[in-house]
Amino acid sequence: MRKGQMTKEHIIRESAVLFNTKGYTGASLSDIMERCGMRKGGIYNHFENKDEIALAAFDYSFGQIQGLLSEALGSAATSKEKLLAIGQVYIDLIERSSLEGGCPLLNTAVESDDAHPLLKERARQAMTVFIRKLSSILIEGMENEEFNKELSPEEVSSYMIAVIEGGLMLSKLFDDSKYIRSCVRQLTQFIEDQVLSNPVTKS
Repeated sequence: MRKGQMTKEHIIRESAVLFNTKGYTGASLSDIMERCGMRKGGIYNHFENKDEIALAAFDYSFGQIQGLLSEALGSAATSKEKLLAIGQVYIDLIERSSLEGGCPLLNTAVESDDAHPLLKERARQAMTVFIRKLSSILIEGMENEEFNKELSPEEVSSYMIAVIEGGLMLSKLFDDSKYIRSCVRQLTQFIEDQVLSNPVTKS
């Protein structure tokens, strides 16, 4: 890898942490310079402006989330286990700080607005990827008769993401993982009661 590319990736990697912890508005160019140990000119040799850095940093952070999810899904044997594994990934974001600053999708979606249209669009695209991934797991479960065939994959995916991200937001706000744990527990119950083709019966 060439030195220029290594430097650019260094800027992206360090900026990703800043944007994910301080937000787009809170992370200044001075913060980026200080964290990267570089001068302004060195930063702008690789990026035209702060927006370009933020977009690259978001892509990097989202890639990290995708990596955590892929690892968790890789060890799951059934479609149900895959859905439950996703919940555990988000519990770990809070309890183990597996990604500094938490979920970049949540952070960016909350902060991005009409003042940051490019960042908002990038977050929207990433969320669409997440919804489609969940939908594919649901479709897989429906096809192998593990899940109820009357489900709407997109609706269930959207619901699950809303519950998970809501739990993350509350846990982050109150510095307490009980909220994300409670939401994942409720999702588990939802999966067992309404998603499985043969609902789990309580003894």
